[in-house]
Amino acid sequence: MIAQVVLTPTESKKLIAKAIARLEIVQQAVKKGIVALHPSSSTYFIVEEITGKKPKTNYWVCGVVTPRGMCVEMAMVLGTGYTPKEISTDPGDLRATWIIENGKLAEEETLSSLFDRMTTSDIYIKGVNALDTEDNVGILFGQQGSMGYIYSSRKKKGFNIIYPAGLEKLIPLSIREAAKEAKLSKYEYGMGMPVGLYPCPAGTTVNELRAIEILSGAKAIPIASGGLGGAEGALTLVIKGETYEVQKALEFVEQSKGARFPQLRLCNCEDCPVPHCRFPAVDKSWA
Repeated sequence: MIAQVVLTPTESKKLIAKAIARLEIVQQAVKKGIVALHPSSSTYFIVEEITGKKPKTNYWVCGVVTPRGMCVEMAMVLGTGYTPKEISTDPGDLRATWIIENGKLAEEETLSSLFDRMTTSDIYIKGVNALDTEDNVGILFGQQGSMGYIYSSRKKKGFNIIYPAGLEKLIPLSIREAAKEAKLSKYEYGMGMPVGLYPCPAGTTVNELRAIEILSGAKAIPIASGGLGGAEGALTLVIKGETYEVQKALEFVEQSKGARFPQLRLCNCEDCPVPHCRFPAVDKSWA
């Protein structure tokens, strides 16, 4: 059997979330261990797939690429009780993590405390910003990135890392080559916060093609990208395989159609307290 489907980037993330939640190593961690997720549009649906509930934190994403440039969710900089100067720059003090322990959402804790408890049977899930044709991924970072700390902890504790990475993130060169050009300290102009690109050296990458395979055993082939009227960035796939495989894949695809995220909340550039946003767009008509 052969079928054709269209997925918007949000729908792709829902489909990938369904696949990751059903991976055997994730299922084992859900039952007897820890699944930790960095809040993002790529991990939001995974929490719901595992627990049956949406995350209840005051944020659903941290850093974000917006039409006006690089920015952060409002809850990351407002209402914390701290001024920007009082917020720790130590990645180990970061508390913005969704933690699923023994199948239920647990209370937040610092990364240092969390990683001290994690073992080789536990999972850390992190969304990415770039994907190359070899399934290597890269993550944008600002003034103080956390990925170096995360990988140092992984080497000590041995937990697994999974990257949900839709094909909308695909770039036409290697991640390492791209990372060499992303020199956040040398930009003379920028839209929003200056960022670098961290090439992630290890982990399991799951895109739409891998998701279809995990969920159904069918094979998916991308034949087009893009669209209009809300389908900007959409992916058109051909799905083929045995009839039962394709029908099963279509069930999961149709369950993902119409997926929506919560409203994105951004600070006004004029009022934003983030000290390392060196290129605010306060005088631009498009901001």
